[in-house]
Amino acid sequence: MNKKVIGLALASLLSAGAYADNYAGVSYKMVEIDGGGGSVEPSAVEGKFGKLFTKNFAVEGRLGVGIADDDSIDVDSMIGVFAAYHFMPKEKFNPYVILGYARTEVSFPGGSNSETDVSYGFGGDIAMNPGSALNFEYVNYLDKDGVEATAISVGWTWKF
Repeated sequence: MNKKVIGLALASLLSAGAYADNYAGVSYKMVEIDGGGGSVEPSAVEGKFGKLFTKNFAVEGRLGVGIADDDSIDVDSMIGVFAAYHFMPKEKFNPYVILGYARTEVSFPGGSNSETDVSYGFGGDIAMNPGSALNFEYVNYLDKDGVEATAISVGWTWKF
């Protein structure tokens, strides 16, 4: 059921591409997974598509996949839908906060596990020109059953 809801939400976001105030981005994520007896730091790449519905409020769909493991633990996927509040979307520096729902799947020797949880974070865009920006961000994807997955990222965002 959760996969269907997330899929429909992402499809509706992608169909909004014909309208103004859309943006897309890609970022490199340094993920930290804490749980049990220690922590690991696999990395991932994530793409996002968002649409500003008002001057400050946007909805985003995100999909990430792991690109490097740590101690044989890898991020298989991160998929989520987020509400984003952009404080100064037309300025050179645009800080924002996000709140949403994400599903994170991790593989490890002997199996894999996926969890869904409320996710939140903050970040900022630094405009390089009117159509693109350098992006940095912190997101808490999961904090459930003694396991926490967070990420710090840097990326690029395009407006169209």
